[in-house]
Amino acid sequence: MTWFIRACAFYNASAAVVFLTPGLLPALGVKPPYSPFWLWLPSLFAVFASTVLMFSAADLKRLGTFPYWNGIVRLAFVVVTFALDFGGTVGPFIRVLAIGDLALALGCIIGLPLATGRTHLELLTNRGTT
Repeated sequence: MTWFIRACAFYNASAAVVFLTPGLLPALGVKPPYSPFWLWLPSLFAVFASTVLMFSAADLKRLGTFPYWNGIVRLAFVVVTFALDFGGTVGPFIRVLAIGDLALALGCIIGLPLATGRTHLELLTNRGTT
């Protein structure tokens, strides 16, 4: 599971690279926002999540709550992307991104209880770390 959480971290870091590399968003069919703020904000969130996931991967028994919640956030992103049809406004690339997030979300939500020996409730509430 450690390698999987690290893959999630690299997936997040790659999002920051895509947002901040000039010309990459248009190459993916995404119209750049009118202000650089909207490039930097999601990039900083992605870097933060990537950092937390990398540190968590070192000790999943104790820190498995962080990637578990990251899986829930990813799942929420997937639901919102398709429910609000972000593909219609942002472009079809967002659907591809959401499908990748779905695989990572399910891997975290299903795999972490098995890997850590903690229940879903224990991971949600950060209990059972003894």
